[in-house]
Amino acid sequence: MPLATALKISFGYLLNSVAMISVQHLNRGLMDPPVDLLYPGMLVFAVGLAGNFYHHLLLSRLRAGGGGDKGRYKIPRGGLFELVTCPHYLFEIVDAFGLAMISQTVFALAAAFGTVAYLAGRSCATRRWYASKFKEFPARIRALVPYVL
Repeated sequence: MPLATALKISFGYLLNSVAMISVQHLNRGLMDPPVDLLYPGMLVFAVGLAGNFYHHLLLSRLRAGGGGDKGRYKIPRGGLFELVTCPHYLFEIVDAFGLAMISQTVFALAAAFGTVAYLAGRSCATRRWYASKFKEFPARIRALVPYVL
């Protein structure tokens, strides 16, 4: 990933974090939601975090071999890579909805849907890239959601 892209994404996460904290502060005097989703949200967030970490670990192993394969792209295998091109994006979306459940604010829910829109676009572009670079890329593999998108 180019440095400029990494910086833009990091800056976006920073702005989102600042906004989320600010919204939580602004909501202090309001009535609590009728249903507390803190613990289910923590569970959803933990599942998303674990899935994201696992699939990033699989991606990191693609380059671990080094040698003659250094700098060459490969089709990722294992985990949900057998069903979708970007399972790490799918689990990042799960993270976002876990945070929305924990905070129970409209802002966090809107941020989660924004995450869906952004990562759906990126995963579709990634799938098109893989299909254009690898003749053996399976047509059955979807971009983001198994059997759907």
